[in-house]
Amino acid sequence: MTYDLRLNNLWLNIDKPIGFSSAKAVAIVKRMTGAKKVGHGGTLDPFATGVLPIAINRATKTAEKLMAAPKKYFFRISFGEFRDTDDVEGKVEESSLARPTTLELISVLPFFIGKIEQTPSRFSAIKINGERAYNLARKDIQFEVPKRQVEIFSLKLIENNSEFAEFEIECAKGTYVRSLSRAICKKVGVCGFVSKLTRLQVGDFFYEKTISLDALKSVTNYGAPIFDGSLLLVQDVLN
Repeated sequence: MTYDLRLNNLWLNIDKPIGFSSAKAVAIVKRMTGAKKVGHGGTLDPFATGVLPIAINRATKTAEKLMAAPKKYFFRISFGEFRDTDDVEGKVEESSLARPTTLELISVLPFFIGKIEQTPSRFSAIKINGERAYNLARKDIQFEVPKRQVEIFSLKLIENNSEFAEFEIECAKGTYVRSLSRAICKKVGVCGFVSKLTRLQVGDFFYEKTISLDALKSVTNYGAPIFDGSLLLVQDVLN
């Protein structure tokens, strides 16, 4: 089935590539589609990949509802270093040769399930007195990030070895995986940072049904069909 993406009011299930900010992905989609209004349904860090719902035209008015939807992520913690950003892009703050056993990791996961308090990274996108925290951190300005309550529905260990551990998490809006990673590492007495992060689901948007920016280019430039699973009409999001 084909859709005129310039005129329709719908959500696209974009697979955000690594190295792109969410804002850049939105700008690319806007340029490709020629739509008047384009927005997204929840920020992904530049180093992260996966589900980035992007709204076309009047679908942008439903963004708040989609942002509040539960989310699911896959993430990898690489051991040996704490980094200031808690991800691959940061500077090393501390290092350690200690590694957690599988039993140690499994035993601490229940501490992070349910409603918990988190302190977001100083390099997060939250606003401090009107300015993004990451901008202040990059300027070496001293500030405190307030704690917040988040909710984690499930947290599973998928793999553990001497180099890294991999997890799958289902959580509510506002959960910071990077902060969770540091908390897990501190709980088992090791250093670690998030080296891979993929968003698998946002509400009714699933990673298996995403469309890449390259595939979207074929749709907009050459009229290639777009799979229904890669988009949702406004009424589907509101239901």
